[in-house]
Amino acid sequence: MSGRSILAYVPVNLATIVTSFGGLAILTRLLDASEYGRYALAMITMLAFHMALFSWLEAAMARFQARAERNDDVNSHVKTLYRYALLTVAIIWPIAMAVLFVLPIDASMRNVLAVAISSTCLQLFLNIGTEAHKAAHRIMRYSALYSTHLMLSFTIGIILIIVTPLREMALFFGIMAAIIIVLSVDLPFMIKQMRGGTSDPDKVKTYFKYGMPISVSLLLTYALSSGDMYLITAMLGDAYAGEYSASYNLANRSLDVLFIWLGMAFTPIAVTALEKQGLDQSRDVMKDYGAALLWIAMPAATGIALVAGDVGFILGEDVRAGAVKIMPLIAFAGVLNGMICYYAQRAFMLSGKTDMFVWAMVPPVILNIGLNIVLIPKYELMGAVYATVAAYALGLVIAMVLGRRHYPLPVPVRAFFEISLACIAMAATVWALGPLDSLPDFIALLIKATLGAVTYGIVCLVINAANCRDLLRDMIGRFKSKDDADIEPITAEVTP
Repeated sequence: MSGRSILAYVPVNLATIVTSFGGLAILTRLLDASEYGRYALAMITMLAFHMALFSWLEAAMARFQARAERNDDVNSHVKTLYRYALLTVAIIWPIAMAVLFVLPIDASMRNVLAVAISSTCLQLFLNIGTEAHKAAHRIMRYSALYSTHLMLSFTIGIILIIVTPLREMALFFGIMAAIIIVLSVDLPFMIKQMRGGTSDPDKVKTYFKYGMPISVSLLLTYALSSGDMYLITAMLGDAYAGEYSASYNLANRSLDVLFIWLGMAFTPIAVTALEKQGLDQSRDVMKDYGAALLWIAMPAATGIALVAGDVGFILGEDVRAGAVKIMPLIAFAGVLNGMICYYAQRAFMLSGKTDMFVWAMVPPVILNIGLNIVLIPKYELMGAVYATVAAYALGLVIAMVLGRRHYPLPVPVRAFFEISLACIAMAATVWALGPLDSLPDFIALLIKATLGAVTYGIVCLVINAANCRDLLRDMIGRFKSKDDADIEPITAEVTP
């Protein structure tokens, strides 16, 4: 089912690409660098708030859905999570608004944060439903709901920027409007899932014990990737923060789309395999997953580094120059970050030792903060990138070492070297083209991207990097097959 799942999530990734890069291109033109910097700061604050307080509920839905199905207890499982989500929001939202009211911050920033936090409180109820759909392998429903939410948020937010004076607040109002529309469709479905169930406090204890370490570890991981925004704002100002955020979103978001895509396809299958078929079957899924992540993410990062100058046309002029300079290193930092969040973390999730992932993230966060304080004054934005790369590298090593003590997570060493060879060939081919300054940026980008992708694909197929021939054969076969009931992992064995 893995190959077919990858294809089933294509609409989600297309919507993510459109909203991420379309939004980046439009927002950096509609908003000046300072406005975009405040929007970015509000966005990372909103996401950190959500991770710290709400993600444990979503993680519990994803992890225990298969167990509830095995025990014929889905209605109580779903009802318990929705009820405690409502209770959590009812307590947290007024406290958050009161804290914002007394914080000594600029009034415009306070207003943006108030709307952002309100939108993420509403987002919790949509996320619980979509996590249930993924875990239950209702892929088409998940794909339709998530894609619709992304496109509506994007469209409504942009319209509000243009026709109202809301400026950076407009995007968060767009998010809230989209959530309400999608919930009007999905919530009745989820209410049916709760019928006959009871809200069980004992379940909540289990869910909290499992999920809260994930929330804390996600927060620490997010601090690695976004905490430097606060330091950049404090040391260099809103405009520099806007440049850094624009570059990070363009480079790292490209990789995030790929990591999330594969994670959505493989993780529910790995959980189901563990719960219903055992450890060995789950490990087989993860072996395929690790190699597939590298096979897609490493050439993407190499490509971003090669065409950073050409891809800058996507960004508005206020943020373009500074953003392009730091993009190549951010791309490779994104690979390290993705392997932490979407691969190494799965060892802790599948073993249930989620508290250990928290400790794995503490040293890199401390290193990142320390290096930022030292390097930003000397190297400005590039200093923040140096700090991020060093911290991610440390985080990946620690997470893999600790994670493998609790779950036999495969280390795809051979796949890494095979894919590295193909990436080197891709880079050499693109460099051989020389400068294409006489061509428009978009045409130069298209030529380099096409030539690089073709070279990478040919080399991979020739050397069968990460057993990619069998992965592609499986995807094609699953796409053609009408039987989607099988939950076995990819039949090809990917060489670790």
